[in-house]
Amino acid sequence: MNLRLVPYIKNKTVTGIEQQLCEQALEQMHTESASDRLGANYTKWLRLERMEIFTFVFDEFDNPVQASGCQIMSDNVVRVCSRYYVFNDFRKQSSDLLDKLDDFMDLKYAVANLKDYPLIIWSRDKSAGFFKRLKKGRPDIFSNWNVYDSEVEILWKDNVQHVFYIGDISYIDEIKYSA
Repeated sequence: MNLRLVPYIKNKTVTGIEQQLCEQALEQMHTESASDRLGANYTKWLRLERMEIFTFVFDEFDNPVQASGCQIMSDNVVRVCSRYYVFNDFRKQSSDLLDKLDDFMDLKYAVANLKDYPLIIWSRDKSAGFFKRLKKGRPDIFSNWNVYDSEVEILWKDNVQHVFYIGDISYIDEIKYSA
């Protein structure tokens, strides 16, 4: 399958590249995600205004395959795979979470374009086991990434996350919640 990445937002600004197609994909994501566990993250809490980058991956027929953002967490920390969404028609029934249809196209694009951030994180609320499997199973992409040794309560109360990172981990303190 031929896939292509379209940056909807880059450098915190809507690019205007295939804007109508991207906005149609946004609407489809809003509708489809309504019944998802984290459905509000793709509507009410999408936070496009906090994205350094937000991309869509489309197939050769302009069907949206997935969306993903790079959320600014602080002046020095950005989170990749924020609001990561796979459209219903492309959700795999595979039990192998390392089997991504786009082969991490969005992540590679993001990391290459986030050089101004000394710390790039990928976080999730479930176990760090997924990150450990990524590091071991895909060293071609993740050999320089590390799994942070403890959970982090990120930015707001009760938002406890496991962190996978590349860069200077000392900046993690900038995004820890403090009452």
